[in-house]
Amino acid sequence: MDKAEDKLRLFNLRFFPLFAAFLILGIFTVKVSLLVAVILWVVAIFIALTLLFMKRVRWFVALALVVTVFLGYGLASLELHYRNDVGLRGWGEVTCRVTGVTESEGGYFVAADHLSAEGKSFSGGVAFATDTPLSLGDRVTFYGEVRINMLSVESIFSALQYRKGYKYTATCRDVIRVEEGAAPLSYTVKQGAKEILKKYQGQRAGGFSYAMLFGDGEEMLKDDKSAMREVGVAHVFAISGLHVAVLAGVILFILRKCKVKDGVALLVLLPVFGFYAYLVGFSPSVLRAAIMVTLSLAASHFGLRYDDLSALGFAAILLLLTRPLLLFDVSFIMSFLAVFGIQSLASPLKKAFTSHKMNEKLAGALALSIAATLAVLPVSAVVFGRISLVGILLNLVVVPLCSVSYVITLFGLLLTAAFSGFGAILGAVKYLPLIICDISAWASSLGLSEKYDFGIAELLVYYAILAFTGKYSLASKKVKLVTGGMGAGVLAILIFAV
Repeated sequence: MDKAEDKLRLFNLRFFPLFAAFLILGIFTVKVSLLVAVILWVVAIFIALTLLFMKRVRWFVALALVVTVFLGYGLASLELHYRNDVGLRGWGEVTCRVTGVTESEGGYFVAADHLSAEGKSFSGGVAFATDTPLSLGDRVTFYGEVRINMLSVESIFSALQYRKGYKYTATCRDVIRVEEGAAPLSYTVKQGAKEILKKYQGQRAGGFSYAMLFGDGEEMLKDDKSAMREVGVAHVFAISGLHVAVLAGVILFILRKCKVKDGVALLVLLPVFGFYAYLVGFSPSVLRAAIMVTLSLAASHFGLRYDDLSALGFAAILLLLTRPLLLFDVSFIMSFLAVFGIQSLASPLKKAFTSHKMNEKLAGALALSIAATLAVLPVSAVVFGRISLVGILLNLVVVPLCSVSYVITLFGLLLTAAFSGFGAILGAVKYLPLIICDISAWASSLGLSEKYDFGIAELLVYYAILAFTGKYSLASKKVKLVTGGMGAGVLAILIFAV
C-alpha cells in the first residue's frame, strides 16, 4: 500500500459507525437553517468522495453514505411535521384512557392516551385538569379544547416530550362520561414494587431503590436528588445501560452455571429485556444496551467476532430509523456518548495507569469512570448546569455500590413479591442506598462543583480532542499527545476568554 495514502488514514473506520455518523448528521440538519443545512450536506458529500478517492470505501458505499444523510433529514423532517402539524385540534368531545392522576389544589391533573374523537383514533398522550375524581385505566369522555404541544428540537428538554408521548394539552370544560377500567400493567407492577420497597426499606432508601430500578425519582427526597445531581452521580437513578448490563450479567452467570448455551440464553433474555423496557417507558439507553447485549450473544452463538463500536453504531441506526427525533433526547445523547467514551478511552487510560505500577483492577475502574465522565461532561454541564470536580472519584465508590444494590434489590423484590418472608433481604440491603445518599450529601457540602455551560465552539474542540486521542485514531502516541495538548490549549483559551 502507498505510504502517502496510509498517512491519510487517521481513523480506524467501520461501516456501521460510519453510516450512523452520516445518519446523525442528516437528522441534525433539521435543527439548523436551510443555508447551514446545505453547507453540512456539501461537507458530507465531500467526506464521502474523499473516502472513495482514498479507496477506503467503494463507489456504492460512498453513494449509500450520501443517501443516508438525506434519508436522515427526510425522516426527521417527516417525523417533526407529523408530531407538530398532524393530529387532533379544536373543540369537541374527546375520549381517552387515564394513565396518570395527580391530586392538585382544587382538582386533579390527568395524563391520558388512546385518544379518539369523531370516530377517529389519534396517537400521542394528552394532559388536562379536572375537578372530577378519576382512576387509572378509566375511559373518560369530556368536552373541551385540544391543542398540540409544539415540539422544538432546539432544546433537549423539549425533546423529552417526544419520548414520553406528551403531544396534547386539553382544556376540559365538562366531563360527560366515565367508564371504569383496569390500570395499565406497568403501573400495577411499579405500584406494587413501590409499596414493597417502602415497607421494608423506609421512605428514603425505598425511594432511592425505586428510582434505581424504574428510573422514576419522584419518590426520592429532594435533598438527595439535588446532592447527587450536583456531584455528578445522578445517573445511578436514571435508567441506563448500566442497569441492563448488570441485569444481563447476573442472568447470564446463572444460565452459564446451568450449562445453558448462548442461543438459548438469548431466547431467555429477549423477553426479559422487552418487559423491562416496557416498564421503564422504552428508554433509549435501555434499548441501546439491550441491542448491544443481544448482538454480543448472537455473535457468540454463531461463532462471529463481536465488535463493540459496530454494535454501538448498529444500535444507533436502528433506534434513529424508527424514531429519528430521539437524537435530541438527553437520555439518547448521554447513553451513546458514555459508551463511546468507554470504548475509545478506557483501554488507553488503563494502559497508562498500569504502566505507572497501578493495581490492574483499580486502573480498570478508574479508567472506566474517567472515560465515561469525560465523554458526557459537556452534556452533563448543559443538563445539570454545573461541572462536578469530584464526580470521577465519587463514581468509583458509588457505581459499584449501586450495582450491588441493584442486583440484590431486584432479586429481593421478586422473591418478596412471591413470598413475603424474603422481605428481610430488602431490609438488609437498604443500607447501601443510604450510604450512597450520605456520601453524595457529604461531597455536595464540600462545594467542589462549578457552574458552566459549553458553547458550540467549545463542544466541537472538546469532542475533536477526545476522538483524535482515543484508540480508534490511527495516529501515533506522540502525535496524539502533541495534538491533544494543542487542542487542550485551544479549549482553555475558549473557556477562559469568556
